Amino acid sequence: MLTEISPEVIDHLLSNQYFGRMACSADNQVLIAPMMFCFDGRYIYGITREGTKLQMLRKNPNVAFEIDDMVSPGVWCSIVIQGEFEELQGEKREYAVYLLRDRRVPIFANETVGHLGENHHDDPKFITAVVYRIHIKIKTGRCYQQEFEFRPSLDTT
Repeated sequence: MLTEISPEVIDHLLSNQYFGRMACSADNQVLIAPMMFCFDGRYIYGITREGTKLQMLRKNPNVAFEIDDMVSPGVWCSIVIQGEFEELQGEKREYAVYLLRDRRVPIFANETVGHLGENHHDDPKFITAVVYRIHIKIKTGRCYQQEFEFRPSLDTT
């Protein structure tokens, strides 16, 4: 049976997860990308690096964000958020860096990344983290729990 999830349960699930997917679009292209995140009760915070996703987000800040909590094929919950991307600077960035202190920027084997507060513009193999948040406009959630029907065996042998 499919059921709607209350806002309180949605917030609880967001607070206890760290991995989700963000969808964005620009120039007639759509992208869905995995992301490590943190939820502070008001915003979804994330880190990324320069690339296609960030270029698209800067052109069109409207996003969808989704997490799943799957216990088994017959028991799962899904949260979908519609929101707006905001790249962070200054005190807002510092607050997000604090929340995201255990998250990592994805890098390739020949690259290095420093702590979230560092910048090394002179080294092309050094990745500088871009810190952002998603302003939540709409959040919805559903849970599914398969109903089991007991059917006694008719075999009388």
